[in-house]
Amino acid sequence: MTGADHGAALHRLYEPAQAAESAGWASPRIHVREQDTSLNVTIGVEPAFDFMSAEYRALFSPARGTAFQAPLWLDHLHRRLAPALGGRQHTITVRDAASRELVAVLPMAMQRARGVTVVQPADFGVCDCNCIVGDPLRLVQLSASNEVKAALRQTMAGADIVMFRKARADEFDPALLLGTHSSKGENVNHVCETGLDPDVWRLNILRRKFTKELGRLQRQTEREHGTYEHGVATDPAEIAEAFAYLRDAHCALRAETFLGKEAYFTFYRDYAIESAASGEALTYVSRVAGKIVAVLFGLVGDGVFHAVLIGSDREDHERIKPGIQLIYRMGLMQMAQGRDHFDLGPGDPGYKAHFRPRLVEMRNHTLSLTPAGSAMSLIYHRIKPLKNLLRSFAPDVR
Repeated sequence: MTGADHGAALHRLYEPAQAAESAGWASPRIHVREQDTSLNVTIGVEPAFDFMSAEYRALFSPARGTAFQAPLWLDHLHRRLAPALGGRQHTITVRDAASRELVAVLPMAMQRARGVTVVQPADFGVCDCNCIVGDPLRLVQLSASNEVKAALRQTMAGADIVMFRKARADEFDPALLLGTHSSKGENVNHVCETGLDPDVWRLNILRRKFTKELGRLQRQTEREHGTYEHGVATDPAEIAEAFAYLRDAHCALRAETFLGKEAYFTFYRDYAIESAASGEALTYVSRVAGKIVAVLFGLVGDGVFHAVLIGSDREDHERIKPGIQLIYRMGLMQMAQGRDHFDLGPGDPGYKAHFRPRLVEMRNHTLSLTPAGSAMSLIYHRIKPLKNLLRSFAPDVR
């Protein structure tokens, strides 16, 4: 269907603002009705959207979002972290106009700093990747409608710029729906493909010298110090102990670390404790003679382990490489659970190179809505990302 055909077939209806607000919408709902019944949708902002609701759980799946859009994670982001960072929920929903069932969700937030109002994914510097939650084929279908895209743009009213950063190049491209300008991100994601045979991973994918050395260090440590164990913490007290260790390990490396800030620390710790019951996240712990020497925390809401936080002993046990050792053992434990890859996230390759990762490009998108937004977008894409400006919105933006 051409743009002209879309215009001829469309009937858009703006409901009164008062009725919209009483239904929990921040702005008038926008109905998009076309000859193609699959595009008969209602689009609007739901500032009190419940990510723990049955309807969102029914929409979300590994094929429709990443672990960083999983229900409990987004619930904690909006309830715990956003208020502490001056963020306001700006969840945009696309619903079937007849049944009111969710078709897609854009988990966005609105923040203001230095005189600029930004709408962006509810990331706050703690998400490795962001995406629009929905069936990719349906999203492509929606992106064919200029009216749908215009309606989505209307939900951004009041902002200077829309910033949709850290979108994986192998996921649905948000630019198709949002009409954004995009550029290559400065970081890439590191996806480690293991297969399901430990021997093949150890001998053929990884370097034999590397895994042989890890095995030697494991045995030597047990001879000299006692048991060297690796496992998943499940008890709340054990997880709390692990996160206290993580905070100390991070603070020992640098004075200004986000885990040293109470809002971030309690967000991560409380989420880790609550998510242990649902399996949405895992906290791996290594102990030598009962003493913690390494902690690795990650999300698994999409069926893939995404390493988010790691800390290890850099004083008494640096020689045995406890952090790298724990990643290796985590890979083996993930394989035992039937998972054939894990994700070490974006950032400096460093230790990640040991695990022979496949690099996944990340894209950053912007949509300018005012002259101030246009200036910010121009500088953002032309100059190395403005970390200092972005820290106004998320102090430890990644």
